[in-house]
Amino acid sequence: MPKPVNVNLDEVEMNPDRVEIRWGSKAVISRVFSVKETTVTKWIADMRDNPQFREYVINPSHRIVLINLDGFEKYVLWLQDNRYRRNKLK
Repeated sequence: MPKPVNVNLDEVEMNPDRVEIRWGSKAVISRVFSVKETTVTKWIADMRDNPQFREYVINPSHRIVLINLDGFEKYVLWLQDNRYRRNKLK
């Protein structure tokens, strides 16, 4: 039987100004990359559909979504490189 995981909420960081942060919520991603949360939601859905970026979005529960900041940055750069392409580059 798996052991329950205890998380100390006082240690959870929600400040996007931290350099050490690896995973963030939609709100953190929105503040770090200066885009609206609805845009982040659309891009996360696209990341889930793309096998190249699927590993950077995790759902520990049905409500919690965590996004890897480095993976999200790679995705944004990929969007820039494939902006007007019909056949997307890998």
